[in-house]
Amino acid sequence: MATKTTKKKTKSKTKKRKKKSALKKKFNALLKNKRVIAIVAIIAAVLCIITVAAVNGRSTVPQTYEFDKEVACGIDVSSHNGKIDWDKVAETNDFAFIRVGCRGYSKGNVFLDKRAKYNMKHAEKAKIPFGVYIYSQAITVEEAEEEAEFLLRHIKGYNVQLPLVFDFEYAYKNGNPVGRLANASLTKKDRTAMINAFCKVVKDAGYVPALYASTYIYESQIYVNRLEKGTVIWVADYNKKITYKGRYDIWQATNKGTCRGVNSKNVDIDYWYTDKD
Repeated sequence: MATKTTKKKTKSKTKKRKKKSALKKKFNALLKNKRVIAIVAIIAAVLCIITVAAVNGRSTVPQTYEFDKEVACGIDVSSHNGKIDWDKVAETNDFAFIRVGCRGYSKGNVFLDKRAKYNMKHAEKAKIPFGVYIYSQAITVEEAEEEAEFLLRHIKGYNVQLPLVFDFEYAYKNGNPVGRLANASLTKKDRTAMINAFCKVVKDAGYVPALYASTYIYESQIYVNRLEKGTVIWVADYNKKITYKGRYDIWQATNKGTCRGVNSKNVDIDYWYTDKD
């Protein structure tokens, strides 16, 4: 027969077991709720992605293109190059960049390149991967964003596989920079902020941003190390060998090249270093 002390110990152990059991049930219930919450969150996220993709008409994942070679060769064109035979261009080139828009360097109005739609349509038919660019004369962050939105609006319905490019260069007359960009007295910080504003809008839309500029601009006019992460660097440097010492992806080697299918006297020639450190 158990003593009073033994009975007290037994009752104490029973209470502890019941308490542990109750805590375990609460813990399992909480764990179950967390799993349910996590599953619901995942489903919601997936539905959100699908909805955004459906609204935009394209994937929200940044588009890229891998060339099956270390150095890809291409051209960049605008209405100045006239009517282009894109089937012939595709026979000898790996890629192209097409000008879609411009901002005037005097009044600052933004307008569509008159051959943009033709060039995008026929480059796509010829199955040559292409990107697009806008000749910028932006002098504020808001104008740079406007240019990005302009590009996005006019490439809808086209299979743009390569970057959307902010073409940053000064207009020249008699060897001297002229126009609103040249006269704006912007700082390196201001110029970099404009470029990044353009690039962010492009990235948020699911495309890869790029910056086109001369070696002079990269070295003295902007902060390259502060550019938006993932921005493709395209350098204009008209020498036998590129003189730019920083990191770059594309080299525009000349603006006086020739290309089958392009009837204009000169065309820009570009080299994309796909396996560059």
